[in-house]
Amino acid sequence: MSAVTEGDMSPWATAIHQLVQWVGNGRTLTTTGQLRVADGLELVQLLGTGDDPHGGAGGQRRLSSSRNLPVLQGLLTGALEAGLLRTQRGRLIPVKKYAQQAATAEGVRRLLVANAHRSAQAALAPEAAPPDLGRVRLAALWAELARNRETPLVASELASMLWNTSAPGNGAIEQTQASGVRADERIEFDEVVSWVLLDYAHLGLVAMNADQTLVQLTPTGSREYDECLAPTAEASSS
Repeated sequence: MSAVTEGDMSPWATAIHQLVQWVGNGRTLTTTGQLRVADGLELVQLLGTGDDPHGGAGGQRRLSSSRNLPVLQGLLTGALEAGLLRTQRGRLIPVKKYAQQAATAEGVRRLLVANAHRSAQAALAPEAAPPDLGRVRLAALWAELARNRETPLVASELASMLWNTSAPGNGAIEQTQASGVRADERIEFDEVVSWVLLDYAHLGLVAMNADQTLVQLTPTGSREYDECLAPTAEASSS
């Protein structure tokens, strides 16, 4: 299983940094709030997204909307969700609050990682879950990855471990019985864990094999745990 080597920057974070730099002081959007086609095609080349310039239509058919450039749309969504960009009065503009971080690829990566942690914590606990369940499950996920830094973990077994991880004062079996959990809810949870791991893989924190059944911390992910997550977990438990 290939992993990101020491010092490598996530291509995803690098591309989002380049996107933010391209936006500069702002870019005009279409009346439907999309990037203009010409701008979208320029970004496909600039960022090397690999999107089909014909929008997947084949032949020489002209691209009708930048919405048909899925990788570019994913990068744009990532920048918006992380708070690096926003839309205002028909324009795509940078968020001044994060101007300093947005100036460097590493600063952008840190913002994206922070957003990934927030999203993962929310995703790992349903709305009716006990307080702190998402935080507890996220901590358990990273602790398990850190304990097995040299060994790839089976993603489905990792999901099973998280499913049975409970918030303080709530047994996993009691939670399951009380909520009437169905088999399809467990399947949905496995999918959520897969999405969480893929988000981290995009940021170079974990590496996954081609069929996404195995996962392992990268050197970058190990640093993230040792420098940021482990101290936080220790402070919370003390």
